[in-house]
Amino acid sequence: MPNHAFLLVFMPTQLLRWLTSLITSSPIHVLQVVPSLSRSAGVSQFVHNMSLGIDEHRVVFDYLHHATLNGKPLRDCTYDQELIAHGSRVYTVSFASAGLGQFIKEVEEFFVKHGREYDIVHCHMPNSAFCVLREAKRAGIEHRVLHSHLNSSSDNVLHRVRNAPLIAWGKRYATDGVACSDEAGKYLFGNKPFTVMKNGIVLSNFAYDDRSNASLRAEFCIGNSDPVIGSVGRFVKQKNFEFGVRVFAELKRCLPSAKWVILGTGDGTGRVRALADELGVGDSIIMPGVRVDVARFYSLFDAFFMPSLYEGLPVSAVEAQASGLRCVFSTGVPEESDITGSGRFVGLDRPSAEWVSALVDTLAQGRDDRAANKLALAGYSAETNAENLMEFYEGLLCGL
Repeated sequence: MPNHAFLLVFMPTQLLRWLTSLITSSPIHVLQVVPSLSRSAGVSQFVHNMSLGIDEHRVVFDYLHHATLNGKPLRDCTYDQELIAHGSRVYTVSFASAGLGQFIKEVEEFFVKHGREYDIVHCHMPNSAFCVLREAKRAGIEHRVLHSHLNSSSDNVLHRVRNAPLIAWGKRYATDGVACSDEAGKYLFGNKPFTVMKNGIVLSNFAYDDRSNASLRAEFCIGNSDPVIGSVGRFVKQKNFEFGVRVFAELKRCLPSAKWVILGTGDGTGRVRALADELGVGDSIIMPGVRVDVARFYSLFDAFFMPSLYEGLPVSAVEAQASGLRCVFSTGVPEESDITGSGRFVGLDRPSAEWVSALVDTLAQGRDDRAANKLALAGYSAETNAENLMEFYEGLLCGL
């Protein structure tokens, strides 16, 4: 997998575009292969943010995902219809975990029918690359990008053992590697070259807003002075919310009026709710599900809490910092995630008291008013990263 980063730094953008125009007179057509287009999933948030910033005279996105079963969607509150209305085509195949053979068959049929329509396939599913990128190669698609969004393949040891040969097999069909962070890239690609593509967001969408804070506190009956811990993510084992409930129960001893708001959905919702009730904090944990207005919630939060078992570089952490929030992360989250330098990292093996102390200290510090500027300077705007991604694609077609 060639590394284009060095050449792109020294090649003027206009020259790169001119070289691309010599190769093709039409926009570069890219198929984004993602697990779903759920608004609560970091991968889909990344591709959506990039779709907002691309110049469609240069690059056009279509999407393929497997969040359907028997023709019915498996996720609520998605970007599917928004992207279709914008002019993209969104294709679906059957959910792989419900029947791998059917998934493979449908992927094969898709590339037989549509493969020639794409210049590049950008696969965000390392576990399924063995099928997706293989069929892309068979369809004659020269440029096949594999993207690492995590620093582990699973929170389950048996799943990691199962995934290892699938991922190794899939990497054989990739021509280029991309990662959201150095740690995520080294996890998937080892010593082979890869390009870091940051999880850029529309920074202005996450600026703190008094009205959003006030209206959400009224909506959920939260007192004006009640401290609010916030989390955003799916209710899956990776996010470690059950551990978070135990920490929050200890936090309530210090701050009886504290609330914890978790935005997301998933199979683990019931387990988290049951544990919260068991520990007597169920009334203080608010689970609004997946919201279209997620950006407003960062104005409600007073601190951001991420006790994950592992991550790549989470989009939600970037969003939280754009709102000026200080974050408390587990050490399963890469240190690169603390872009503004105001976060705290605590080991999952540390006692609850250490986590509580970190949360109390973080709440006491308030917001970082310069956080959005720090993110922009560090290259985390959607505009910057959409341009970087377009130049990356143009570099592929120019053979750089």
